Amino acid sequence: MLAAASSDKDNDNNEYLSEDFEEENSIQICCTWGNDLQDGKLTYNIDDTDSSKEEQDAVRNAIEEWDSKIDPLDLERVSTMTVSDITIEFRDGSEETKRGEEIAGQTTTTFDQYDFLDNARVTILKEPYGYELDTMAIEQVAKHEMGHALGLGHANFDGNLMAQKVNDGTDNISECEIKAVIEANYWKLGSYNRDNTYPSYPEDASVICEDDQ
Repeated sequence: MLAAASSDKDNDNNEYLSEDFEEENSIQICCTWGNDLQDGKLTYNIDDTDSSKEEQDAVRNAIEEWDSKIDPLDLERVSTMTVSDITIEFRDGSEETKRGEEIAGQTTTTFDQYDFLDNARVTILKEPYGYELDTMAIEQVAKHEMGHALGLGHANFDGNLMAQKVNDGTDNISECEIKAVIEANYWKLGSYNRDNTYPSYPEDASVICEDDQ
């Protein structure tokens, strides 16, 4: 199974990318969380309207893996009745899929007046190709889309979770993805910035993945 995943901000920083992004194995940095990350915490909820408990658990597992691997970041689940920083929803997708434009997930982001992230909505299409994704595939797509929600664009090489095409070899959160999320939000997640309360943009538009194949 090969599923395409996308973010509505994937290409916005292309004009600022260095030559290294084209020449080295790299992950693009899309954007940076602003004031919502001041306490080191982002909240999320999972819309249970069109999903089973198993599907919700798959998404929660994906988010908990991100949470466990980035020590200075706290991803806290809140009730669907509570406004959250990140919302995950499910759609059937079978009627929305066009030939040649098949995607299994999409992340839509909104920004504050200073162009910092202040909300992300992840949509997982359960039947992007006319057949139902199993929970393992849903968890994999959720990991990829959460990467977008945390400020990442796509990787420029295969075999990475943030590759544009996700497949059986791209289901792990590697050290490079962790590094990229920290770099994207370095003003708060960087080792010397834990007490900082003033958002700032990252210095670079991509992170080189030296240890990734």
